[in-house]
Parts: sequence; C-alpha cells; structure tokens
Amino acid sequence: MLRRLLHSPQFLSSAHVYQRYSWPVEYVVRAVKETGWRGFSVDAAITPLVNMGQSLYEPPDVNGWATGPRWFSTSSMLARLNFASTLATSQRANLVRDAQPFRSSPERVLEHLLSRYQTPGFSSDGYSALHDYLRSGIRWTGTDAQLNAKVPGAVRLLLGSAEYQFV
Repeated sequence: MLRRLLHSPQFLSSAHVYQRYSWPVEYVVRAVKETGWRGFSVDAAITPLVNMGQSLYEPPDVNGWATGPRWFSTSSMLARLNFASTLATSQRANLVRDAQPFRSSPERVLEHLLSRYQTPGFSSDGYSALHDYLRSGIRWTGTDAQLNAKVPGAVRLLLGSAEYQFV
C-alpha cells in the first residue's frame, strides 16, 4: 500500500509542491540542510523553534499542529529571520567558499544561491531585491571581501523571503 501511495501520480505531482506554509521545524531543517551545519548544534535550533511557536514532540492537541498562515505572526517571522541570520553567520566560511567559482558577477552569485536553495521561484520583485543587495555599495569586483560581506547577507534575505516559507 505504501509503495503504491508513494509512487502514485497524485503523490509525485508537482502541482502539490510549494502549496503549504512550512511548519517551523520544516523551515529549520530545510534551512540547515541547504545551508550547512558544520559547527551548528541541534540545541542551537531548539530555542528558535519555540520562538517560532513549535515545541518538538509537544503538539497543542491530539490533532497535531495546524497548517496554514497561522504560523506567521510578527514574532514568529522575527524568530525565523533571527534564525536565518544565526545560521548564515555560523556558516559564513562555507557559504563563501561555495560561491567562489561564481564570483565574476553578482548575477552569477545570485543564480548559484537560487539553485542551492529550493524555492518555487522568485517573483521579479524578490529577485530584484536580492540582486540590488548584491550590487549595493562599491562596484562589484568579486573580491574575497565582497563575497564575505555579501553572500551571508544574501542567504539571510533568501531564507527570510516569502518564497522560502512554503513547502
């Protein structure tokens, strides 16, 4: 039965991907998986999960956790953004190292990041905002200093974007 369910066309249909708001645990696990976790402990994710409104193994009732936009409030989004900042900062060296081959232009860096982080696609406004962030400041030269300054910041913005909140 399980094999049939998991291989059914309805289960595999792309029409059902990125249609639901992610629970905090889904957001955290996905962000850590796509960003990296070297030196990042599980304990560093527990408090942000609670701040986002989800305590692992403690659902509010027998129905489990709710789905939908109820996961989003000012405080829970701030917790998600703070988590994104902590994660990007802790993984700065790895993020910069992985962006090295794409340093020739901010467009290439952005394409690299968008291919690394699975999203349903960015709106033109979201893409423009990330692109503007990478181009802001001094003229792009792709130096180590620029990559160190811009790549973790772009990851924080990407993880905090509306597009990244769906599963």
